[in-house]
Amino acid sequence: MAAPQRLPSPNWVERREHPAFRYRKRSRTVVDTAEEAYLRVDIACGSPACQACPPTAPALPPAPRHLVLPDAAALKECLEVWELSLVEGTVLLSSELRQLVDGGNMRRSARLQALYTDRRRRNVLFDNLHHRETAPRGGAAERRSGLALLAAAEWYYEHLGRQLPVVVVSDLLAQQFAAPAAAQQQQQQQSQQQQPRRHGGRPTVAAAGGEEEDAELDALLRQMDIGAGGGGSSSSAVGGRPALPLGSGGAASGADDIGGLLESLGLGDTEPAAPAQQHAAAAPYQGQEQARQQQQQQQQQQQLELEPGVHILSAADYFGGCWAHCSEVTDVFDSIQQSKAAADEAAQQAQQAGGAGGGFRPHFSAAALEGGLASGALLAGTLCASRRVPGEATVAVGGRQLLLSGRSALNRAVHGDRVAVRLLPREQWRPLAELASAAAGDRPAGGEGPAKEEEPDEHDLLATAGDGEADVAADEAPQAGAAGDDEPLDSVAVLLQTAAAGALQPTAEVVGILQRWSGEIVACISEEDERALEAKGESSRQESVLCIPSDRRLPKIRLRSRQLHRLLGQRLVLRLDGWELGSNYPHGHLVRSLGPINSLRSETDGVLVSSGVHWQPFSEGALRELPPVRSSAEYVIPPAELAARRDLRGPQHLVCSIDPPGCTDVDDALSVRWLCSAAGRGGRQLVEVGVHIADVSFFVRQGDMLDSEAASRCTTVYLVDRRLDMLPALLSEDLCSLRGGQDRYAVSVLWTLDAESFEVQDTWFGRTLIRSRYQLEYSQAQDIMDDRPPKPGQEVAPNYRPLLQRNLRLLAALAEHQRQLRLEAGAVELESAELRFNTDPQGQPTTVTVKQEIPMMRIVAEMMILANAAVGRRIATAFPRAALLRRHPPPRREAFAEVEVLCESLGAPLDFASPVALSASLAAAAAAAPPAVSSLIKSLATRAMSEAEYFCTGDAGRGGGGMGHFGLALPYYTHFTSPIRRYADVVVHRQLLAAVAASGHGAALAGQPPSATPALPPPLPGSEVADKAAVMNERHRTAKRAQKDCSDLYLLLLLHSQPHVEAATVYGLRRSSLLIFIPKYHLKGVIHLTDRQGVCKPPLRAPGDEQLDDPFVLSYRRGLAVVASSSSSSGVGSGGGGDGDGEEGQPAGQPAELAVVESASGRQVAAFCPLQHIWVQLSADGSRVHGPSLRMRLLADSHPAAAEAARREAAAEALSSGAAGTAGPACAAYRPPGLGKPAVPPGFEGRTAGGAAGVVAGGAPPTPAQLSQAPAAVAAAADANGGSAVSAGAAAAEPATLAAQLQAALEQAGGSPEDRQALAWQAAVPAVGQLPAGDSSCTSPSSDGASSAAATGSGAAQQAQQAQALGRALRRLQARLARLQLRAGTGPPGRPSTERWAQAAAAAHRELAVLQQQLVPG
Repeated sequence: MAAPQRLPSPNWVERREHPAFRYRKRSRTVVDTAEEAYLRVDIACGSPACQACPPTAPALPPAPRHLVLPDAAALKECLEVWELSLVEGTVLLSSELRQLVDGGNMRRSARLQALYTDRRRRNVLFDNLHHRETAPRGGAAERRSGLALLAAAEWYYEHLGRQLPVVVVSDLLAQQFAAPAAAQQQQQQQSQQQQPRRHGGRPTVAAAGGEEEDAELDALLRQMDIGAGGGGSSSSAVGGRPALPLGSGGAASGADDIGGLLESLGLGDTEPAAPAQQHAAAAPYQGQEQARQQQQQQQQQQQLELEPGVHILSAADYFGGCWAHCSEVTDVFDSIQQSKAAADEAAQQAQQAGGAGGGFRPHFSAAALEGGLASGALLAGTLCASRRVPGEATVAVGGRQLLLSGRSALNRAVHGDRVAVRLLPREQWRPLAELASAAAGDRPAGGEGPAKEEEPDEHDLLATAGDGEADVAADEAPQAGAAGDDEPLDSVAVLLQTAAAGALQPTAEVVGILQRWSGEIVACISEEDERALEAKGESSRQESVLCIPSDRRLPKIRLRSRQLHRLLGQRLVLRLDGWELGSNYPHGHLVRSLGPINSLRSETDGVLVSSGVHWQPFSEGALRELPPVRSSAEYVIPPAELAARRDLRGPQHLVCSIDPPGCTDVDDALSVRWLCSAAGRGGRQLVEVGVHIADVSFFVRQGDMLDSEAASRCTTVYLVDRRLDMLPALLSEDLCSLRGGQDRYAVSVLWTLDAESFEVQDTWFGRTLIRSRYQLEYSQAQDIMDDRPPKPGQEVAPNYRPLLQRNLRLLAALAEHQRQLRLEAGAVELESAELRFNTDPQGQPTTVTVKQEIPMMRIVAEMMILANAAVGRRIATAFPRAALLRRHPPPRREAFAEVEVLCESLGAPLDFASPVALSASLAAAAAAAPPAVSSLIKSLATRAMSEAEYFCTGDAGRGGGGMGHFGLALPYYTHFTSPIRRYADVVVHRQLLAAVAASGHGAALAGQPPSATPALPPPLPGSEVADKAAVMNERHRTAKRAQKDCSDLYLLLLLHSQPHVEAATVYGLRRSSLLIFIPKYHLKGVIHLTDRQGVCKPPLRAPGDEQLDDPFVLSYRRGLAVVASSSSSSGVGSGGGGDGDGEEGQPAGQPAELAVVESASGRQVAAFCPLQHIWVQLSADGSRVHGPSLRMRLLADSHPAAAEAARREAAAEALSSGAAGTAGPACAAYRPPGLGKPAVPPGFEGRTAGGAAGVVAGGAPPTPAQLSQAPAAVAAAADANGGSAVSAGAAAAEPATLAAQLQAALEQAGGSPEDRQALAWQAAVPAVGQLPAGDSSCTSPSSDGASSAAATGSGAAQQAQQAQALGRALRRLQARLARLQLRAGTGPPGRPSTERWAQAAAAAHRELAVLQQQLVPG
């Protein structure tokens, strides 16, 4: 019989048990329990200088000035100070953190965890509760009294060889030891002892009792011999408070001596002091105020230097002495102290006033809140304040919004707080119709309110400013009463359903704050307080001011400080500390100053803070992990790394990158290699297509400090004036950037394809070594592909240009093939505007342009999508429970309410039966609408879509989003192609390389389902991947918000200096306002036709009309009225009623038309209807507090600025139409020549463009080979033929529309149902003769010719509008012709589908020629 195996020895060496008591809230009983502690001796101290302990990460600084051990109160009250990057060398004890975590504040717990997990801070967590030398022997009472803290400080001092000062920061201990020491010193001076005993130069500690107690304590101190030993160190008194020296000896005996000493002082196993007593302990001594102030001023001039030993200091003494040289630390601490004093003063005033101050009611107690939530009498949720209506907020409970209206209902709760609310009686609920009218922004005539025109939320510029963590918390708020009884909650649900059925809005009031929002607030001191401070001059007295946040949803904040004169005219960052019952405003403290108000840098930094982006320079530890080179010129590729990679630097691999102009962080490159024909596949041409991505994971190792910093940033933030990199510049711009002509590491995906059918023969993943031949720009690559002459400075070698052109055309055909597959699977094509700004030397914006998309951008994007999908399937196959993927849940139908009504008004209703049906119906509606309305449909659909997110495949069931990507119509998708600017791609690279490395051990091949292969051990467990995915989603959300808000800020600054006149489309009507959409900026807004007093605001007809307060203008305005003509059916833009917070939906029964008429004569001045084309003047008003705000004014067509804008738009339309007419058809065919077919198609030998015209004029459509091999000749022949070759009879015999032509061609050729479904969305395209004469889809009735001219414009304007409509129709036909030619050219020759596409392309080209003839006669 084999001997039994011995179990490994446990790591713990001692077991201790302490009696404890636990209070049960539900039963209101106290039960006896026992706390067990298994003690160890192998817990590391975290100091790099320690030779006895193993190294840790994070670790303390290698040579700190001192170590600091704060208690729980110091951590809680001064958390912002400990979070400063300058404060390091902090030892956080588990005994102190346990007291804070037990409080249940999850956000504070996350901030505390960041203190010791972030390596940049160089702090450590020491588990003193389980270390044998520091574990308390008296249980919880000993932890609360400070014995555990003192024992740990003594152990650190002895463990590190008595070489470092160890500071214990505790107001409670400092007060308890300082007063007895002062009393003993006074007694010693009075008694004039003969020989005072010295303890190593340290002051003596005495008790605060009578003479007998002092003598007894002195004898005890002599017996303990505190301070004796080899140390001989001394400690100076700080602020009149001597520090307590702890002597030598073992740690355990030292702790026992300390315990005996504290017991003799009455500080044994006692209950902790009340919070009010702790605040009082931190206050200065009575009768010593002047001495304290003088000493603080001296400490500000000189930094306190501590000698080795253990020092007990209060927070004020520590930060005021040890950090006196650093104003950043002292300013934040002083602000916290002043805020605490203000809170105590407000609480005292409220107590004296009997709790009636401020008009607020006291909050419920914690026990009452818990009982109410459990029983269902109270509901919990996150408060979301209204942007439009001050003093209103909502709380989402069970899918229903509860309204809180008024200061008393909010009851000191602010935006982002998690609150407990109580439903008000049903008699106080409000009708939904009234709220919908208020949300729509309609103003009743003669309505009350200030006579000003400011509407802070009339548009969606800077609409997300200040959202940050508060709105994230609101989105993720759990349902109320999760832990309570179900029956009361069911009754509340029935009550809410009854309210919905009765068209009532339930109202509620706040009865308690469960968790206060702790985000940072951008604010500035009010102008009144600034003027008062300037009048007083500089003073060191404590002053109180009101600060106004930039976010309109937050209340004013009271700030108290002695340094307010330094904050005048500055943009500040504050934090809320609380809101006392007797105060009208909450109080907060200063975090930092961003800079002067209206400074572009400080305003941009304010956008970052409001968006929740926290950026700091890279730490020294992270920078030390970079390769020891200054540039890539000094970097040498190791031979081992070269042997481990696939070398793609040969001449047969033509690798190039295609990026925007000026791009320095080049993530990706593309390659094409033509292979020999496959003999076993009928001689088909094979080609190898590669996507090569920078190998960031080689330089950023998992678990290093650089990896931790990249994980905390998660993404690069691109702002207008700068870029906040995720990685240091040495990596992002040099070593990892795939620059042209330089060797670089890459992770590549290589496909072996059939060049004719694009059927994938093989897929390879792995690490490579590449050398990019060319670093192309988008426009440069487009010119090469279209065979246009290069622009100056964009030339390429003549011998490479033909091959490069051939490769680009192949990539274009492959991209279009993949795009069509996704569209057939239900992919949705959306649209948004990306603004580009030009700035002057001072950084101020001078011009704005909208990024114009060219086909090459779609080609590169499609190749990246192809690579991401392939890698996503590969890692999901290898790690089915731990792969990091990206999903896009299907949209909610209610989010499409506005889009649905708009599409129905166009006669193209949306179909929500399936993703394919929704995609097809959206495309059909966009095709049936004018270009501006088509852009509106795509923009609204983009906003209605659900947000894409990262997730771990093991958590795919959470949230109900599935695993697929709805927008791209892909079952597996991830982010792989941008590791320089996204940390998710770095994680995916590691997972892909781990899967490839294990492929020889039973790993799945690409394309196999995940269930068919065994699971591999992932690089990270699924739980860690899920946690990282949550952080990535939040960081990407904040980065996107910051980028949009920064772009909006620059646009508003530009409009403030240079007002613009832009074209807009009316997509909805309200009782006295217009819902408009500006296609250039993809901007939605509301233009009110009346001011707050109910006085009409007609369209501006002349430059002088802007002065609305001019007596003559005001008199004219008072004689006007807004008349709404009702409609039985809801019109365009009628969506849901809104939730009272600026939702731009519209209730049923909205007006069909709005008219501005003269009240006396009834003459119509202007009229508006849905889908009408209008002109809007955009400007911005400056605001010291809130920044610039957008202002939109409606212009009449006769206004000089509108007429000039119309002429510019018509000229631009004609210019773009002419350029597209000459280059569009030739540039649309991307079929590369030489793919197994002759270069010149049959019938084209020796012919010129004019000779080829006979082929087109004869009516015989070009063959697929002709389309693929000579698209330029076909297009040139058609252009040269114009419209004359098409006879009138032929034109009459053809179907009326292009869609009918395509359908007829398919039916004649026996097209498949799939082909017909792909063309079904084109059925709503109007014929050439049915094109509208202008953008206005209705003609406003007028009483005479003058009003008609004012409403519709002059005859020249109508002609310009007709030309614009024809030009837009021309571009749509050109785009469709391009797609048809591309499909015909990429299809396999000889197949019926290819012939059908060719016939459809020929018919489209004939109609295009007819339209060109109409646009440009002759």
